[in-house]
Amino acid sequence: MNEKNNFDIVRFSLAFIVMLVHSAEVTRNADIRFLAHFLNSDFAVKGFFAISGFLIAKSYLRSKSLTSYFIKRAQRILPAYIFVILMCFTIGLCLTTLPLMDFLKNKETLKYLVANFTFLNFIQPSLPGVFTHNPNQPLDGSLWTIKAELTLYVLLPFIVPLLKRSPMKVWGAIFVISCAWFFYFTSIYSGPKADTLAKQFVALSSYFFFGSLLAVHKPAFDRLKEITIVSLVVFLLFKSTDYAFIVEPVAFSSVVILFCTSLCKEIKISQYGDLSYGMYLYHWPIIQVLQHFGVFDTNAWLGVLMVIVLTLVLAYLSWHLLESRFLKRAHHAQPPIVPSVARD
Repeated sequence: MNEKNNFDIVRFSLAFIVMLVHSAEVTRNADIRFLAHFLNSDFAVKGFFAISGFLIAKSYLRSKSLTSYFIKRAQRILPAYIFVILMCFTIGLCLTTLPLMDFLKNKETLKYLVANFTFLNFIQPSLPGVFTHNPNQPLDGSLWTIKAELTLYVLLPFIVPLLKRSPMKVWGAIFVISCAWFFYFTSIYSGPKADTLAKQFVALSSYFFFGSLLAVHKPAFDRLKEITIVSLVVFLLFKSTDYAFIVEPVAFSSVVILFCTSLCKEIKISQYGDLSYGMYLYHWPIIQVLQHFGVFDTNAWLGVLMVIVLTLVLAYLSWHLLESRFLKRAHHAQPPIVPSVARD
């Protein structure tokens, strides 16, 4: 059974795309605006969810118990997440325009800590007096996906057994619910936070569980190349229409998993550590700090270069000094690429 794959390099590449796009979007700098036009962070995030669905389904199937499964998920997600919240709070403490005691006593400060430690980042994404002159004020706007990821982790032990029994019917039901949710909040509902609600875990579940489908249903995995080609052709035909979102879960997920599993020779970067999660978490506050000190206004490309270097360094240190220490070696073993046979 072939266990060679490119999950590490693909996740790294997706995180790199998100970092570049956010460098343009967070700073709103005209000199690098094109990065947000030529690179697609939406595709990258959805690709992350497809990969997670595949890998976490494998992890669940290897887990000795439900408790073991959840412990492994907590060990992987929580250490760096808690650290980045504390890092952002420390940045706020140092850069706030408020007097120190006013900052600490401010209700928004406590609200920020409570909301972010409970994964409800949207309730209070910013700190008082921090980055008030930046184009965007959130300390770390990338964290919104973590609550969606965790919700899907909780749902997965209930969904995977169903996928093994009736894979196409179960994923089809998830697909319909996901698309209906997205359509409602983008085309029908126009109330408060419509855009935020449209991107929640329900909409992302079709990407996540398509990855899980490929992990547990061998016939689907065996036809991955055909699925990718057909879905990409259909997506390109409908790309400029209002119906592209219907094709995206299959097209985006299949192309990303194909790159990870069988499209090219294995590219090893594991010797440097698993940096993609750290890159995703840390790049936004680094961009904000550099924007605060005027680096992007002085030279946008210097700002981008500094974001890349500082993010990679912090992600490397985070992996080796923090994240990996909470994980046992066995938890990092790459999953078998060929999924088990399941009945439709």
